[in-house]
Amino acid sequence: MRSRLPLGVLLVAVLLASCGGRPGVAVSIGGESVPMVLASTTEGTACSTSHGDAFPQLAPLTTVRAVTPVALHFEAGQGATKIRGWIYDLDAQSQPGGPIEDFTLLGRSGAFEPRSMVASRTYSVTVNVVWSFVVTQGEETHLFRLRIEP
Repeated sequence: MRSRLPLGVLLVAVLLASCGGRPGVAVSIGGESVPMVLASTTEGTACSTSHGDAFPQLAPLTTVRAVTPVALHFEAGQGATKIRGWIYDLDAQSQPGGPIEDFTLLGRSGAFEPRSMVASRTYSVTVNVVWSFVVTQGEETHLFRLRIEP
């Protein structure tokens, strides 16, 4: 009779991988952490999907003293496969409704230098992390505001 140990090890590995939490994401500028609020999450399996919105009233504002363009550094947790972002100019005279710039970083980490950000303006940044484990996948979205001062 063959040992069932390899099958048991495989099942435990699958269960552990599928029980992992969302990977989360950290943003930094010039080595300083940027505080964010969670806006929404989506988690799913082959059988079901759940979605939750947090509806944050006000995202934290971080003021950075730097020369533009500043580099936004992203570091997501295990399982993250893509980091997407959208930048909105909160000081624009006429709010067009859409982002002034967007980006996609493949993998768990990377940096992006927005070309549309200028000094003495305030921006809202939406960061979306796409993640996948063995039997679950999902997304989580975070928000922060950023003001660049010379």
